Amino acid sequence: MFGFFMQMFLLCAGAFLAGVLLTWLTMRSRGAAEQESRLSIMEEPALPAIKANSRTMVFHTPESPYYRRMKGDVFFHSPEDALRAGYTMWTPRPRVPATT
Repeated sequence: MFGFFMQMFLLCAGAFLAGVLLTWLTMRSRGAAEQESRLSIMEEPALPAIKANSRTMVFHTPESPYYRRMKGDVFFHSPEDALRAGYTMWTPRPRVPATT
């Protein structure tokens, strides 16, 4: 009786391993082809160039000295879009001469 269960176990284990092997072989060959086609079809989206702060309602262009420092919680594709949304463009701060 023990031999029968052992034979059934080995038969089921062999069938399972054969299924795993066949699935792995077919998925491996498909995965490379699908990845190549995805890379050729999809392009990186253009990141918005205008960063804005929703609290101060000021937007910064790449020409702004503060552009790299600010995180920006709102983004626009053009200055016109930011102006239409009610944001104002950054302005350089006037330098105040030191008084002694």
